[in-house]
Amino acid sequence: MKKLSLFMILTLLGTFGFAQVIFQVQAPSTPVALQTTYPLTWADPGGGDWACPDLNIPANSITGELIFVDDGTPGIHPTYGHPMQEQACASPGFSQPALAGKIAVLYRGDCQFGYKAAVCENEGAIGVIIINHTGAAVGMAGGDSGLVVTIPLIMISEQDGQTLEAAIHAGTITQAFIGNKFGIFADDLGARRGDVLRARRFSNLAGLSQNATEFSVPVGSWVRNFGSAAQTGAQLKCTVNNGTQIYADSAIVPGTLASGDSAWVSLSTFSQASYPVGQYTMEYTISLSPNPDGEPSDNLIDASFAISDSLYSYGRLDAGGVPLSPAGFRSGNFSTDWEGCLAFDDPNGSRASSLGMTISATTSSTDSLTNQFVEARVYQWDDVFTDIEDPNLNFAILTQLDAAFFVYGSDLQDVPVFIPHAIGAIPLADNQRYLFCLNSPSQIIFAGYDSQVDYSTTQDDGVSGANGAHLQPSTPGAADGTYFLNGFGLDVQVAASVQMSVVTSVDESANNNTSVVAFPNPASDELNIQVGNINGAATIEVFDIAGKLVMSNAVTFGNNEVLKLDVSAISNGSYIGKMTFEDGTSTKFNVVVSK
Repeated sequence: MKKLSLFMILTLLGTFGFAQVIFQVQAPSTPVALQTTYPLTWADPGGGDWACPDLNIPANSITGELIFVDDGTPGIHPTYGHPMQEQACASPGFSQPALAGKIAVLYRGDCQFGYKAAVCENEGAIGVIIINHTGAAVGMAGGDSGLVVTIPLIMISEQDGQTLEAAIHAGTITQAFIGNKFGIFADDLGARRGDVLRARRFSNLAGLSQNATEFSVPVGSWVRNFGSAAQTGAQLKCTVNNGTQIYADSAIVPGTLASGDSAWVSLSTFSQASYPVGQYTMEYTISLSPNPDGEPSDNLIDASFAISDSLYSYGRLDAGGVPLSPAGFRSGNFSTDWEGCLAFDDPNGSRASSLGMTISATTSSTDSLTNQFVEARVYQWDDVFTDIEDPNLNFAILTQLDAAFFVYGSDLQDVPVFIPHAIGAIPLADNQRYLFCLNSPSQIIFAGYDSQVDYSTTQDDGVSGANGAHLQPSTPGAADGTYFLNGFGLDVQVAASVQMSVVTSVDESANNNTSVVAFPNPASDELNIQVGNINGAATIEVFDIAGKLVMSNAVTFGNNEVLKLDVSAISNGSYIGKMTFEDGTSTKFNVVVSK
C-alpha cells in the first residue's frame, strides 16, 4: 500500500454548509410565523463542479424576494405531485422576466441541478432555492451546467418547502437572507456539528460497552460568537436521555467572548454503570443572557448515539438499525477502484465475530444500478502506531480477510443491502485494528454517506482542554490503493453498518455466540437464514420499524442449516428480525423487503 495521504479528491452528490451559512425568512415577510431559519445544503465551488460563490464569505450573501419559477410545462409530476412548471426543466430554456432581481424557487425534479440554476440565472435571478421532492435537503452535483452558474444555490427540505409554498405563491415573502450570518445579528452564539465531543462512533456494541470502564463519552464544545456584540455569561449545557434523563451538566463560558471569537468549554464525562440497548439522545445547548439569540438555529447540536446488540457504525442508524444516507460520495479521481471504510479496534475485540456489512448506493438520474457491483471487504490492519499523532501511522500492512461481491439485479437506488462475508463469520481479536470497507470500481456509483455527523473534534487533539478526544482513526478511504486517514472528511461518514455477533462470557449459552446471517438482503419473496453450529427449535419473528409484529414462524433446524422464510406477503420496507431459541436467548438481524 502507498504511504498515508491527508486529503481525498472527491466527486459528491452533496457539499454541505456549516452552521454559519443560513437561509432565513425575514421581516416584513408574512405570515410572521414563517420568519425563521431553515436547514439547507448549498452548492460549494470547493467541490470543483460549481462556479457558485462561496457562501462562507459574508460578502457573497444575498437578500431578496422569493418567487416560484414557471417554465410553462403543463401537468402535475406523476411521482412527486408538484406542478411540472415549477421544475425549471423546459428545454432549451424558458422566459420569465419576473425572476429578475429575485430569488427563484423551484422543485427538484427531472433535470440536473446545474441546468435549473443556469436558466434561472439567465433570466436575471440573484439566487436559487430548490425544494427537495422527498425528505430532507441533500447535496447537489453541478452536472453539465454547474460551472456556468455564478449565483448562490441552496436546497431546503420537502417539509420546509410545503411550509413556505403558499406564502411564496401569494408574494408575501418579500425578504429572505441566504449567506454567512456573521455580524448580521448583534447577539448570536452557536456551534457547528464538528465543534462538539461525541461518542467515538454512533452505534456501539453492547457486548463491548458493558460499564463505565468499557464505554464513556467525554463532553465539551466550542462556543462561537457569530454576532457583532461581545458576550459574557453565556452557558453551555449537555444532556443525555434514553427515555429518562441520565446525564446533565452545564458551565458558563469563561471571560468575555468578543465578536468572531470562540471558547472551549469542558463538562464532566458521561458514563454509566451499565448501558441498556437503545438510542441515547445527547444534546448540547448554548444560551446567552440577558438578550435572546438573534439566530438560534445553531444553539442546539445533536450528538446522539446508540447501544446495539449487533450493529457497529459511525453514521447514524434509524430506530430499526438501518443506515441513514442523505448524501452520496465517490472518489473523483481513480482508475481501478475506491473505498469508504469503518475502522474498528477494541480491547475486548475477541468477544466479537463479524458477519457482514449493510451498505447503500445511488447513481445519477440518468444511470441505473442494475448489473453494477460492489464489494464488502475486511482488512486486518497491522501497522503499529499509538494514535493519529504517531508518525508511524500508515496503511502499509493491510491483509485482506474477505471480499464479498454484491451484484445489483435491479435498480435499488438508496436501498440498504446486507452483504454477508463470503467466508462466514470472522472472529476478531483484542486490540487488533481492522478496516471494514465498501469497495467499488464503478465510475457511476455513489456510496451512501451520512452528512449529519461530524467527528472533527472527537478525533482531533488540537482542542485546548479537550483531553478526552479519542485520537483514533474513524472512517478512512482509498483511491487506487492510496489510503486517506479521514476519507472524504470527518463531517461525512460512510452509511454502512457492520453486523457482529458478540459474547461477553465463556459461560454464556452457546446460542449467544450463534452467527445468524439473513440473505439475500434485500429479499423479494424468500429470505434465507443461516444459523451457526447448533441445532434445535426457535421462533422467528419479523417486526416493522414501529415495532409491530408482521410475521411469526416456529422452526427446527440442524447444525449450519439454512432456513427458508417466505416473505412474499410482507410489504416493501425495512424490518427487524428476531430469532428466539429454546433456552430463551435471542439474536436480531435486519431485513429489507424490496419486490
